[in-house]
This record gives sequence, structure tokens and C-alpha cells, in this order.
Amino acid sequence: MKWNSGRLWLKVSVYTLLLLGSLLVLALTLFFLRFDSQSVRTNLQRSLADTHRTITINGSVSPMLFPSPGLALGDVSVSEPGGRDEFARVGEIQARLAWLPLLFGDLEITHLSLRDSTVKVVRNSDGTLNFTDLLRRRKPSRFKLNLDTMALRGTTILLSDRVNGRNSKLEEGSLDVEGLRSDASLSFGGRLLAGSQVVSLAMQAPFTRLDDQVNIEHLSALAISSTDKLGELRLKAEGKLKLNFGTLLASGENLKLTLDSSLPKSHAEALLPSVNASLSELSTPAASISGQMDYARTQYRFNGQLAELRLTRDGAFASQLQSQLSWLVGTHSLNMTLRAPLNLAGYNLLRLEPLTLTAQLKTPALPRGQLQAALSGALDGDLNDSRLNLRVAGQLDGAALSATATQYGFLSPRQEVTLSLGKLDLNRYLPENQAQQAVALFQNGTPFRLDWMDFLDLDGKLAIGELAMGRFRIKDIAADVTARPESLALDNLSAAIYGGALKGSLHLLRDKEPRLELSQQLLGMQIRPLMQDLFDVGRVEGAGNGWVQLTAHGNSLAALRNTLNGKVAVRLEKGALNGIDLVSALRDLPGELKDWNSSSMPAKPDQKTTFSAMAAAFELQNGVARSQDLQLASSLVNVSGSGKVDLVQNIVDYTLNVRANPKAFARLGGVNIPLKITGPLNQPVYALDFNSIVKGKKTEGEKQQALKQELKKQITTILPQPTPREHAK
Repeated sequence: MKWNSGRLWLKVSVYTLLLLGSLLVLALTLFFLRFDSQSVRTNLQRSLADTHRTITINGSVSPMLFPSPGLALGDVSVSEPGGRDEFARVGEIQARLAWLPLLFGDLEITHLSLRDSTVKVVRNSDGTLNFTDLLRRRKPSRFKLNLDTMALRGTTILLSDRVNGRNSKLEEGSLDVEGLRSDASLSFGGRLLAGSQVVSLAMQAPFTRLDDQVNIEHLSALAISSTDKLGELRLKAEGKLKLNFGTLLASGENLKLTLDSSLPKSHAEALLPSVNASLSELSTPAASISGQMDYARTQYRFNGQLAELRLTRDGAFASQLQSQLSWLVGTHSLNMTLRAPLNLAGYNLLRLEPLTLTAQLKTPALPRGQLQAALSGALDGDLNDSRLNLRVAGQLDGAALSATATQYGFLSPRQEVTLSLGKLDLNRYLPENQAQQAVALFQNGTPFRLDWMDFLDLDGKLAIGELAMGRFRIKDIAADVTARPESLALDNLSAAIYGGALKGSLHLLRDKEPRLELSQQLLGMQIRPLMQDLFDVGRVEGAGNGWVQLTAHGNSLAALRNTLNGKVAVRLEKGALNGIDLVSALRDLPGELKDWNSSSMPAKPDQKTTFSAMAAAFELQNGVARSQDLQLASSLVNVSGSGKVDLVQNIVDYTLNVRANPKAFARLGGVNIPLKITGPLNQPVYALDFNSIVKGKKTEGEKQQALKQELKKQITTILPQPTPREHAK
């Protein structure tokens, strides 16, 4: 028969298949003939005797034929060392055996499948795990593990951490491992339950195995969770790992952890170039972190570097943490850099000390500069309680600053703050054309934004040694601060102001338009330097008391000025009106009347009218202050007045009725001079009030006759009266 004959090859193939089939039948026959379920049960129950654990097979032990010979075990349990408590229970175990060793009576397990397993994993108070003894090499037995595939279905792992007292649970776990004898791959999935938190887990990891060494070339693990506050959370891990099950050590290269959340939208990354780990510690010489979070119109950014980072059962520790943090709200930004050793005991008790902190605040409200602070102190807190405590001291733009702050919560934080500042000079930041007069600020019509208030939830106390704005100065400021998205309040406000004291409150409310409410009481202040520095007006001097109750609304400082409404009252003692000498004017009344009849007289800086007391109350409406009850008293003249001060137009329109004191000017007992003060606030002019003299007169002739009679009355009152004899002549 020819070898290339098709009939020959057919016969060879048939006979070969028959031979293999016969060998298979023979092997299976031998397997079944030699199979002793009791012997298998006994051998399995003794396989962990060196660990003092007990294996109990509560179900059946039966052989399997297809697709390969094997064993099926039902309801298997493994005890803790000493046999006291149950460590694990498996509903069903299927072990497939290799063909060739089976012919020689050896049971080499190549495929293993476990279903409906429950395992109790405990981290003891000394940091050890309750299953490490199972990872040690075992003495040879009749059963030899040489796995090629392994599968777990319906696995439940109960996790108990006696170091931190936390309990969690992994359920519906599944594990598939294939190709263990060459290039292998691992896939894992399950759900982790920690308290009310549910985390879905998934992992893919191609790896190679050499004895006890497992090399994972590219780990890809994903954890997904969901919370009411953060929405969906996704944590992903990537990198290269080496695991040694003999020494229970691990190392990693180029590990990358990423965290993403949907509510608020955020992204964070951690990069670890190299990692070494054991069952008790994970360490890396350097690590970097970065991230960003967007919440409404606010954005947080951070990046940092950690040196000599260690993760142990006691917590996380680093010899140095350097981090940059940015907080942006619209056009406002706060940038901070902090440096400190990191101590995170128990993974919840945070401590950064000694801490150095630099901060920069940029805002359009300070167009010429930015606030810069350099501080040192300490930061501590409890992450479980979402609480942080900060204690720092240092300088803010050269002025001494100290602060304590406690924050509760991270996503919607609430702060309690105490801030003490030596001096705050706003002139360093205001526009140059507004730096000399505080009133110039209120000519600024640029709309301001209050979106930086959207996330405020703050209560605290404020102390400022001196506040400068233009030439205006106020010292020893103290107030209780309450800040919410809808309002900013300074209550129990007190300060030293121009030789006197101030107390009251200031409220900023966010309605459809921002609204300002001011309530102040002034005691013993010097009025002239106050008015000079605020409005560049120095026409009144004296010490006294004041009372202010004002409201305003608008989207700019100019709008607030234009909508000022409320009341202002003031009483001064031992003062003077600067720019005019009413006493001298009365003495020279005939000549002065002629002058006043023809033109007005500007204020003269070297002249003044002293008084013993002056009082006035003003009603403000839309930036215009009106008064009807001004009273000025002195030993020589008495003055009453009424009129308005227009802060919108920056002008004054006021009428003073000046009457000589009869005791001081016997010859002027009947004189009553109506005096008009008009013009810019800082440069008013004085003139005789002709309108009040000719009031009620309709024709020009009647007005001239009334004016002549008034002038004649004034002059004849001043001149000596003729005797009857002189009159007869």
C-alpha cells in the first residue's frame, strides 16, 4: 500500500483516534476504579493541619467526567487557626485534573472553580491579616496545584478592620484567571458596601507568573460610586505592579490614580513614580497630586508634591508637603502656597505643623494691587467630622496679622473665624484719582459684583488697628461678622474716630439690587478733620455727638450715593464756622450791605464765627440731605438755618438767619440778616438772601422799594437817633 494513498491516511487517523479514545476510557476507568471519596475527604481535611485550621466537607465528594476528570465538593468550610471560628465557607468547589498525572495516580489540579463563597477577612489590632498563613509554601501532598485557570462566582468577603473599627463587605464578587502557565490575564468585579456607601469594582490585569512572583505589566482598576452630594464618583488606578506571594511584598512603577466626580464636576490625579509595599506599609520617595473642581461659578485648583510618603496601619505620613491652591469666583481669585510635614493619623486626624502659608487675593475691587500675606502656624482637623482648624500669624502687606479659623464641611463649608489686623491701607489698591478723598469712591459708577458671596457661610470676629481710605482714618475697629450668600453684616461695630468713639452696625443685603443699611452713633468726635478727610470740607469745627441711620441700594458706589435715604443728626459744642466772621459783618453792616447788594462774597479761610453749641438734623432722600432746624448759639450771634446738601451734585444750598445778640450789640437789637450759602461743598459762597426780603412782591418796583426799606431799616437801626431839638431845626 502506498504511503501517499488517501486510504492509508484515513486508516491511520481512525486507528489513532481509537487508540486515544481507548486511553481516555482507560484513564477514566482507572480514575473511577481508584476513586475513593472517603480518602479524598480525609486528605482534604488534613491538608491544612500545619496551620491548625480545620477543613470540613459537609456535602458530597464526587468525581466528574466531562469536559475533563475532576472532583466536585459540596459545602466546604475552613476554620480559623485552632478551629474556633469559621474563616470561609464555599457552596461548591469544582477541581479539574490533568490527564497525564492522573494515569500515574497523581491529582494535579489545573482548573479550579468556586461558587457561593463567604470569606471573613480581619485586620488585627497589630496590623496582621488572618489569612497570611495560607500564603506560605505547603508540604507536598497527594493534591498538587498547578492551575491554568481559576474562576470565582458569587463571592462574599466580610472585611473587619480592628485598627480603625471599620467594617465593610464585598458581595457578588467574580474572578476569572486564565493562562496561568504562560501569559495570563485576570479580570475581577464586585460590589463593596461600606456603611451606606456602595462601590462597584472592576479590574483587568494581564500578568506573568514565575514561581511566587507575579508581574502585572498594565493594571487597570476602576471603582464607581454615587452619593447625593458628589453624584457619580469614579476612581481609576493604572500602572505596573510586581507581587511576591512568598515574601508578601509588592512594588510598583508609574502608578497613576485618577478621581472624577460629576456633582460637582471635579478631576484629581496622583502620580507615584515608584512604590514599595508590604502587608504593614506602603512607601514612595516622591508623589505628586493635582486636580480641579468646578462648583457653580466657583473653581478650585490644586497641585502638590509629597516627599517620603508612607502609608501604614497608623496613617499617612510625609516629611514634606508643598501645595498650591487656587480659588476663583468670577474675576476674583485667591492663590495660596503651603509647606508643612504631613501627619494623617488613622487616615482621619490631619496635622500640618509647622506650617508656612503665603496667599494672594486679586479682585477688581482693588484695581491697583492685590492683598498679599505671609503666615506661619498650624493646621489640624478630623476628616471624619469634615472639620479643619487653622492658627496662623504673620503679615498682610507689611501689617501684623493673626487669625484662627475652624471650617466645618468641605463641599458646602461653614467657617468660624477670628481675624486681627494691625493696619489696612486701601489707598495702595484704589485708583490713583480716588486715593485722596474717600468721597471720590462714591463717584465711581462701575458696577460691582457680589458673586463672591455665593458660597459664604461665615461667623467670626474682626479687629483692625487702623483703616485708611483716602485721607480718612479710623482706628481700633472691632465687629462681629456674619457672612451668608444673601447678606454680609458687621454687628456690635465699634471704633475710635477722630478723637471720639463710634458704635453701631453695617449690613449689606443682596436683594434684586444690593442694599446697604448703616446705623451708627458717634460720641465726642472732632467734626472738622472728619469732614475734611471725607469730603474735603472744613467749614465747621467742634467736638460733639452724631447719630446716623441710612439706607441705600444700587449696583455701584455711585448708585448707592444717589439712593441714600434716612436720617443724620449732629450736635457740636465749642466750635466755629470757618470762612465767614458774622460778628465783624454785623459791626460793619452798612458798608457790607452795600457790598452784599451788588455781589456775593466767597468764604475767607482766615475768618471764623465761634459758637458755644450747634445742632442740626437732616433727612436724606436719594442722596440729598435737607434740614429745617439748624441752631447755632454764641455769646454774640444766634443763627437758625434750613436748606439742603446735595451729595449727588456735590453742592450746598443753605439759608442762615443771623441775629445779633442784643446784650452784646445794643445798637443792633433788631437786625435779622438772611444769609445764603451756595456752591460746591468745598468752596461755597455767601450772599444776602434777597429772595426772602422781597418775598410776596410782584413787580420790580415793589421789590426795589422793599429792598430800600430793609436797607434803611438796617442802617437806621445802627445809626444814633436824632434829638427832638435837632429834628426841629
